[in-house]
Amino acid sequence: MATSHEVQRFFRDADETIDWISEKDRTLDNDNVGSDLTGVQRLQRKHDGLERDLHAIEAKVQQLDAAAQDLVDRHPDQEEAIRAKLSEITENWTGVTDKANGRKAKLLDSYDYQKFLAEFR
Repeated sequence: MATSHEVQRFFRDADETIDWISEKDRTLDNDNVGSDLTGVQRLQRKHDGLERDLHAIEAKVQQLDAAAQDLVDRHPDQEEAIRAKLSEITENWTGVTDKANGRKAKLLDSYDYQKFLAEFR
């Protein structure tokens, strides 16, 4: 049976979402946590913007999850491929959110340290 337009659109949207997630993941590879209080605060604001972007991606991930469930019901012949793509999305999403949470914690630790140093001086 030929793949329906809906299924093709799901795969296209899924690949686009994975690309967005990968882009954010690469952004999180930055180990710089600031060398002074002002620098840390700047990095925290930048991270807050990234988290807003991730929130928008999360909505798309949820939308794709719901679409996948619907497509599996209507196109059981495509179930294995749809579930595999959904698993890929979930794996990438979990990785980037874990990395974002870790970065946020490191920036908070750096802020606390730089604030201590500023007060000490």
